[in-house]
Amino acid sequence: MKLINIKHILPTAAFAIATMGLTACVGDLDVENINPQKVAENNPDAAFTKIYANMVLTGQTGPAGDGDIDDIDEGTSSMIRQLWNANELPTDEAHCIWGDAGIPEFNHNAWSDSHPMMKALYYRLYFGITLANSFLEQKVEDANETLLTQRAEARFLRALYYSYLMDLYGNIPFITTITEKPAPQAKRAEVYDFVQKELLDIVGEGEGKDILKDPSQRVAYGRADKAAAWLLLSRNYLNAEVYAGKADWANAQKYAQKVVDDGTYALCTTSQYKSYSPYQLLFMGDNDKNGAQKEIILPAIHDGIDTQTWGGCLFIMASTCNDKIKESYPYGTSENWGGNHVRPQFVEKFFPSGGYATGNPTVVAASAKDNRALFFNQGHTFNIEKESDFTKGFAYVKFLNTRADGSSPKHTQFVDTDFPIFRAAEAYLNIAEADARMHGGKCTAAGLKMLNAIRSRAKTADMKAADLDVICDEWSREFGFEGRRRMDLIRFGKFGGQSKYKWQWMGGTFYGTQFDKHLNIYPIPNSDLNANGNLKQNPDYGK
Repeated sequence: MKLINIKHILPTAAFAIATMGLTACVGDLDVENINPQKVAENNPDAAFTKIYANMVLTGQTGPAGDGDIDDIDEGTSSMIRQLWNANELPTDEAHCIWGDAGIPEFNHNAWSDSHPMMKALYYRLYFGITLANSFLEQKVEDANETLLTQRAEARFLRALYYSYLMDLYGNIPFITTITEKPAPQAKRAEVYDFVQKELLDIVGEGEGKDILKDPSQRVAYGRADKAAAWLLLSRNYLNAEVYAGKADWANAQKYAQKVVDDGTYALCTTSQYKSYSPYQLLFMGDNDKNGAQKEIILPAIHDGIDTQTWGGCLFIMASTCNDKIKESYPYGTSENWGGNHVRPQFVEKFFPSGGYATGNPTVVAASAKDNRALFFNQGHTFNIEKESDFTKGFAYVKFLNTRADGSSPKHTQFVDTDFPIFRAAEAYLNIAEADARMHGGKCTAAGLKMLNAIRSRAKTADMKAADLDVICDEWSREFGFEGRRRMDLIRFGKFGGQSKYKWQWMGGTFYGTQFDKHLNIYPIPNSDLNANGNLKQNPDYGK
């Protein structure tokens, strides 16, 4: 399949179009292997695979040298890396010591429309949409079941990429076909309506023939099924008040409950490995087979040999650990960059009154009586007294390339740990939050049951009652450093435009300073505004 014409739907010319010509597809790999590194000509299965690969890979030849996107370091163009930066660094969870262009702006909630990393993420997400649109333009007469399933998955991935864009950038360029015309701009609510309708169609609640597989019949680990779509529906409904101006808690609960009731996916609650808790199994180098795969609904697959990248889970591991941590608490890769550490407000989610032990994550988690408190604080201070010093602020060592069974990783540098795009725990917390939202801000017994299932797995005490503040904190405890915190803070009214909740270095001051509500979205990159006359900056941005 030739993809040379995909250049006509890219937001601007910032993509390296040449890399997406006749060599844009995967060869010599079964389509079920969804993380190709090499490409081949005229292969529809490989073109399909590339839509998935966009979540992890950054180019055509390996970790560097032939990137998909021009004008930025290839590793920096990684989707997971920049989703993580955009959703963690501006929040109460993470802070980065590096001075790279864009990092201080993240740390201090002070970005502009020339922010290089948000530009990279913008084009990375549109790159995935471009791939999906191209694949979906195939003729479908006499389509067999395999092609119809692939089409449903391509539509799901396009909806996922549009969901990220809608969440991050608000009113965005929107197009679903191959065309030479510049993309028109859609309002955030219009994108929301499209995404939800598309998802409903591919789970069988519409009139289309492209239907995702039932969870119990998923094509393969790493392939999207109905549970992935139900959970994305639920996530978007949970944020409907932000995206579309009208809350939809009932549907947020309904589609999360579908995931739970189906039973194919559930919390990983047991571990046959004495050295690691069930929670830790979710973020290890063998999380595709150590028991965590029961909870992981959709992973972005990593392989130390076949999907080498300076982004993805390698970025999370290497940037959150330094040489001292590697010496005393090996995490499975030779890389130790020591950049992203913890703001004290995240630590306080586990230690509201102090009382933490000093040591490695095993020691600190034991003192928290919560298996999720995976802090390394030996030689670290609690406060970030100096922004350029990694040891000022605890480290959070959650993602590991080590294997629960003790076997060696495939590669000493690049990692095998799959990144959980969706996992069952999100369905449990969606239900708990929606329950509280529909009952005056406090969980009923049904919501508490879901919340306490999460806490029970972490070996921490049950909640007897839970209001929205408690639930907001539980999102952080369960999903800390997984690249979603900004979205949650905005939904709870604890991000831009408020001063009640502050964190260290918020707004650029040590004790935290309010920043404006317009920063609840990122601006459309100025490069795209200049290239596409249909676009206008989001109306509230810059006021």
